[in-house]
Amino acid sequence: MDISELTSAATETLADRESTGKAVTSVTVETTRDSSGWISYDDTALVTYHDGETRRLNIRDTALSRALERHADDEAELGSVPRVVIPIPAREVPADNTVRCEEHAGAHLETVACRGPHNAHPEGAQPQVGHPSRLTD
Repeated sequence: MDISELTSAATETLADRESTGKAVTSVTVETTRDSSGWISYDDTALVTYHDGETRRLNIRDTALSRALERHADDEAELGSVPRVVIPIPAREVPADNTVRCEEHAGAHLETVACRGPHNAHPEGAQPQVGHPSRLTD
């Protein structure tokens, strides 16, 4: 299976989780062996964020678990089912995009670290994303 299929499935699964507001750099899934000796991928993934923090994510019954099942079948034909590390590409940040966000004070150029960015307009203060009645400035 092509890594792009796993990346797409991981990205879809990550979109369904509760957001931490941090950029994810990779998702790692270990293998597990049941009592009969059958090897498959675990139902829990380790999510690594851009700042090095890691958290566990339940992937049972997600697009990622289904993609990993197909991947395990392909790998088993080759004789092993190794741990898989799925790189998650950073979202594109528009050049010179002025935003307000939940991570930084005031209007500023958007970075990957911005949480919930919302375009800043010259007409005046805009509501902060996630807080429709609170202004950032």
